[in-house]
Amino acid sequence: MSVTLYKFGPVMGLPDPSPFCFKLETYLRMAGIEYTVASDKRKKAPTGKRPFLVDESGKVMADSGLAIAQLEAQNGNPVDGKLTLTERAESLAFQRLMEEHLYWTLVYFRWLDPHGVKHWTPYMKDILGVPGPVLAILKPLAQRIVRKQLAGHGIGRHSPKTIQDMAITDIGALAHWLGQKEWGFGDQPTTFDACLAAHVGKLSRSPGKTRSLWKHESIATSSVISNV
Repeated sequence: MSVTLYKFGPVMGLPDPSPFCFKLETYLRMAGIEYTVASDKRKKAPTGKRPFLVDESGKVMADSGLAIAQLEAQNGNPVDGKLTLTERAESLAFQRLMEEHLYWTLVYFRWLDPHGVKHWTPYMKDILGVPGPVLAILKPLAQRIVRKQLAGHGIGRHSPKTIQDMAITDIGALAHWLGQKEWGFGDQPTTFDACLAAHVGKLSRSPGKTRSLWKHESIATSSVISNV
């Protein structure tokens, strides 16, 4: 089986600035699925978001979580098949914590926090692939969209200090649950670890204030961090 992966591209020493793209590409490597990265940055999935996959038949698999679930089902659950039902529940709960809550706090510090925006702007040009004058027009438009998204989520209605405290609480919960474990479940990485690596990578490699958030709590998973 071979698939084509549509993502943004490497930046800041990471495979991708999007933790969802990072997670899906990491899963593909874990599962041993052959893939190529598409160079076309204009093609969009039905959802209008990245990442997404296109298989050999032309079928599109959008959303990192749904794509992984489809690939697991098609290939005999090569990554998460060993998990018990309880472990699957824990894995899903922590992935939701990272992707539906922690992620949005980081979006705030990347796109709206003045200190974060100052450090993040140079990378926007690389990711979007647009010249400086065009970026100057697109950035405020993008920020308005992000501000509206954060307000709709609810996190954007809080003060910067509260948003920072929320991020630290999420990171602390992950750190305390992981303890000294090498991987989230057992002696081999699972989809949880792909998700964790993506978010730890975003925290530890992002410029500005975001990088300091994860240092409030020690995530003592040396194998996960070393594989970022």
